[in-house]
Amino acid sequence: MTAALPQDADGLRARAKLAKKWTYLLSSRTFIPLSSAELERHLLGLVERLCAGVGNEALAHRVGREVGAALVDLNCTAADGLQCSVEVVGKGLLGMAGLGGGDQLRDRVVDVLAALAAGFADRVRTATLEQQEQLGRSLYRAMRQAQVDLEVGQARYDLVEGYTSTGIATTDLAGKLLRTNVALARIVDHTQAELADMSVFDLAHPDERANLRTDFAQLTEGGTTSITQPHRLLRADGETAWVTLTLSPLRRHDGGDEVIVLAEDDTDVNLLQGQLNHQSLHDVLTRLPNRQYFTSRLEQALRTTDPATGVTVFHLDLDGFSLVTGGLGRQVGDHLLKVVAARLEDVVADETAMVARFGYDEFAVLVENTDTTPDVVTMVRRINDRLSEPFDSAGNRIACSATIGVVHRPPPDASPHDLLDSADLTLRRAKGNGRRQWELADPTRDAVDQRMFSMAATMPGAWANGELRVEYQPLVRLADERVVAAEVLLRWAHPRLGAVPHEQCLALAEDTGLIVPLGTWVLRVACEQARAWRRELGRDVPVRLSLTTSQAADPDLVGAVRDSLDDTGLPAGSLWLGAPADVVLGDGEPADNLRILAESGVGVEADGFTAAPADLLRVADFPLRAVRMCRPLTDRPASPMARALASLLVVVREAGVGVSVTGVTTRDQARWWQEVGADTACGSLFAPAGPPDAIC
Repeated sequence: MTAALPQDADGLRARAKLAKKWTYLLSSRTFIPLSSAELERHLLGLVERLCAGVGNEALAHRVGREVGAALVDLNCTAADGLQCSVEVVGKGLLGMAGLGGGDQLRDRVVDVLAALAAGFADRVRTATLEQQEQLGRSLYRAMRQAQVDLEVGQARYDLVEGYTSTGIATTDLAGKLLRTNVALARIVDHTQAELADMSVFDLAHPDERANLRTDFAQLTEGGTTSITQPHRLLRADGETAWVTLTLSPLRRHDGGDEVIVLAEDDTDVNLLQGQLNHQSLHDVLTRLPNRQYFTSRLEQALRTTDPATGVTVFHLDLDGFSLVTGGLGRQVGDHLLKVVAARLEDVVADETAMVARFGYDEFAVLVENTDTTPDVVTMVRRINDRLSEPFDSAGNRIACSATIGVVHRPPPDASPHDLLDSADLTLRRAKGNGRRQWELADPTRDAVDQRMFSMAATMPGAWANGELRVEYQPLVRLADERVVAAEVLLRWAHPRLGAVPHEQCLALAEDTGLIVPLGTWVLRVACEQARAWRRELGRDVPVRLSLTTSQAADPDLVGAVRDSLDDTGLPAGSLWLGAPADVVLGDGEPADNLRILAESGVGVEADGFTAAPADLLRVADFPLRAVRMCRPLTDRPASPMARALASLLVVVREAGVGVSVTGVTTRDQARWWQEVGADTACGSLFAPAGPPDAIC
């Protein structure tokens, strides 16, 4: 058993002092992962155990070995730590009261310290062996795991290399192929055995080998980690393979650096991109350049062509192409377009020129003129002469002609887009003259046309903004100049051009397709005004509207008129509708619409009546309210024709149909028309057009 230690204050203080001194000296000699307080507490326990061993000879050896082992467990494994501990403990135990004295105490202290040193050495040796064993096991596990990881990585690499579509190769720094996969062999059309005797430079296109060698040199010098560039490889069959080549260095600590080569096959993508680029700049059917390509070429030609001769642009529209497609079918029409394309190229074969298809039946020809280039008249004649030569298509002999707008020798600084706009405007004017016509560009007329087209394009917005308004002009009885109706007119208060007259408003609306909805709005406004006049004036003031051919042909015309009359409560007889005489007195749906309205009580009049025999025969067959004489007759009345015209109008009046004229500006005109049989008239002589109160 352990001998009891003295518990007096001096003994406790002596042991604590020894533990504190031991702590201080030991901490200065070796690292122990404890705070000073914690180390001091541990060492105080060891001091007490050593004191007990010194006090009991039977326990001295065991206690000393245990304390030596405990020091090692505290991480005091250095020789300095052991020496420090032996010195401080030996002196402390020898000088500690309560443990005895003399040679006997010295012998017991020596025994305890010897046992401490032996226990320290045994513990160090045991710990060292345990650490070595643990390190060996850890090293074995690490090596085993590395081997497994290497095998897994190799398996993955083999799997990727074998099944990827990307060509993979390993080369030395000189570019010699050391290892290749099936995908690379397929890309370059070689077997893997053949590749084993080749270098990556042998596969490169001759024009790119120098660049590839430069890339390899950068890798070998360590200047970059990887390089990715598009390259061309030469296949075994002589064809070119487009690839994206990535070069990455594989550096080894034992030397023998290598290069990993990845080849992504872009051949199909490049071919597809080339096709898409061609399609984006060419017409699919005729394979001619399209408008975009033509515009780029025109821009270049304006810069490079000799200013003394300049360029000429021919803008063609095939005459009657819709007749071919409608009568003989789309396939014949497509064949015609191909023939036209080939013939146009043939016409300008001796010139520096480009033929393009702009769409549907429109083509364009750009000629970079020289001193030998034929003049415009000759070129136009050659084009139409060549196009008009018949050819066989699906068992039919067909041919065509073209209407052409020509821009000849524009200024070199002209915009390509402005030139094409001018050519288009010129073509429009030529088409207005008939088929197989041509016309030269005229900047003055272009400006007029552009202004008109601009007005037509902005008219819907002007209507929405309230710039369009309805005005009224009195329609008077010639006998007493009493107002019998109000002529409905449309006015556009244009912010830049001022007041746009009625006839021009109708023409613009007709060109843009706005005439039907705009006409319906005008009809409703007029009916509402006529209803207001009935309330305010206490009498009926009919409103008269002139319809265009498109309005008369509108299938919804009858419904729109009935809706306006029903919604406003206006009697049908208070609405008079005029329409072109050839429409009213003709056949077809427009005449049927007007007949239905006339039979329902709406007054229908024939505008532009010429008193021709055919029209006179039809007047009796249609329930007309009146006819309005055509404007040329109104503008140029003459006494020699008065008797003849009066006799013709007798036929109209005997049919119960009234006669009206418009544009009357003088008293002589009014008197002449009254003499030949006209009933009513309107014009500036009686009152100009104005707001509703102008009728009052």
